[in-house]
Amino acid sequence: MPYPDLPRAFFIGTAAILLQFALGAAMMAYSGAPYWIAALFLLGVPLGIFATRSARGLAFPAICLFALSGVAPVFVVNVPLFGEIVNLRQVDDIPSSWNIAGYAAPGWRIDEDRSMQERLTAGRKSTPYGLRRMAPLVGDGWTPAHPVEVWVMGETRDSGRTPLWHPKFWREPGGEYVRLVGEHVSGAQLQAQRAAAQFGLKTSEEPLVVMRVESIAAASRAQYISLARSVVFPLGAWAGVIGLAMIYYRRAGPHL
Repeated sequence: MPYPDLPRAFFIGTAAILLQFALGAAMMAYSGAPYWIAALFLLGVPLGIFATRSARGLAFPAICLFALSGVAPVFVVNVPLFGEIVNLRQVDDIPSSWNIAGYAAPGWRIDEDRSMQERLTAGRKSTPYGLRRMAPLVGDGWTPAHPVEVWVMGETRDSGRTPLWHPKFWREPGGEYVRLVGEHVSGAQLQAQRAAAQFGLKTSEEPLVVMRVESIAAASRAQYISLARSVVFPLGAWAGVIGLAMIYYRRAGPHL
């Protein structure tokens, strides 16, 4: 058995992890469809086999790391990676296509009197970790007889961490509204429908959900930082796998 080319496997594997992370982030930001996530998970198999052609013994850990790297952005991405900012005072119909990052809304207000708050849970045991609050975002002249086209989502954390879209910022002047994307969209839309039913409001089945932030640029920067921190873990694990393999093969000799 020839001595494996571990440096080659390391560089190809590093590129594969970065590719999977980039694709996963893009899919969550601009698609969010479950089949894309499944496809990226499965893509880890051929990538792992290709990266370890010269080091077959590393195929299994490579496949596991590359597959998980495509899924990891699901837990990180919740705002668009880039896109246009639309001024709601300058449009009649509110656009919500994939290339829209968010909205400036001078003259609009968050109707906190018609807000609903629910507990956030995660995991099989439904462990609570915070609260989600939904409220209508309405323009000048809006009355409860008009439909609510846009809902604002704010979240708090039991850990004490303050997200950029914490409801305590709702009453501050200025700000922008970044579009919510990713795995939490459906849950927020369902809560918006429950809030509408509670207050006798009209809204669509899949209303537009946004989050009030100081600026959309700041929200995007924070997400890029979170993605960079998250990709460190699979990259570090892959470096560890290669390091252990180097130690093993040096002790075993060039031929086993």
